[in-house]
Amino acid sequence: MTHLANIDKDYTSWIEELSQWYKHSQIKAATHVNSEMLQFYWSLGKDIVTLHAESRWGEKFFVNLSSDLRAKLPGVKGLSETSIGYAKRFYLVYNEWFTIHPQVGGELQESAIWRIPWRHHKYIIDKCFNEPEKAMFFVRKTLENGWSRNVLLNFMDADSTNGKGCNIFISNKVVSNNNISYFCFRINLRAHGK
Repeated sequence: MTHLANIDKDYTSWIEELSQWYKHSQIKAATHVNSEMLQFYWSLGKDIVTLHAESRWGEKFFVNLSSDLRAKLPGVKGLSETSIGYAKRFYLVYNEWFTIHPQVGGELQESAIWRIPWRHHKYIIDKCFNEPEKAMFFVRKTLENGWSRNVLLNFMDADSTNGKGCNIFISNKVVSNNNISYFCFRINLRAHGK
């Protein structure tokens, strides 16, 4: 800190406020960028499905699309074959949920799916691809509890090794983030007979 920051409390307080405001702005910007990217992936996945792209353009479709997009957008990340495949699955799993549960008045735009990070979605898709209800359950719980990827993975692992026990626990009890990892660790130990 500068000499001024060491001697003037008003200045020091103002610096602290600016720092907090800047950090908050960074988080808001990152959240907005994430939402836009998720909407891009949703649109890409929807196009792949509605255009019947794989059958229309052949078995190397994902390889070609990835290569062509990266040629048009050099240096842009998130356009690998794997990411494009996840975009299709992202659309399929959540579109199935929205088909089962029609949204009123454009609720899709405010949906919880836009508010969690892409990597969270990838884990959810891997574990819950054929279970849209379960996928949305984990999306909602991630938002409600502010779960990191590791906490989300712990709960999904506990759910898969312990049947419905994790769902019942999450639904009926309030859990602090400090206790989540311990809970999942104990569930996993019990599931493996330890």
